[in-house]
Amino acid sequence: MKKALKIISTISILIFLVSLISSKFMDPNTLNTTDTRSLFVVIYLFTSLSYYKIENNEKSTIIKDLKARLGEE
Repeated sequence: MKKALKIISTISILIFLVSLISSKFMDPNTLNTTDTRSLFVVIYLFTSLSYYKIENNEKSTIIKDLKARLGEE
């Protein structure tokens, strides 16, 4: 799950960058890329938030486990 979130966030930011660069070279009236770019930014933010939330929970679990081991010894 964690790896999938990281891959999705990376792909969405890359698509955002490609869309941004292509809009500079193309006629802005031909495609409405602002909505698409905004969507990819939202996807990036959501997946990054979920990824770091999972990572933080895993680190908290490890810290609690290590503290419990120190208390036993």
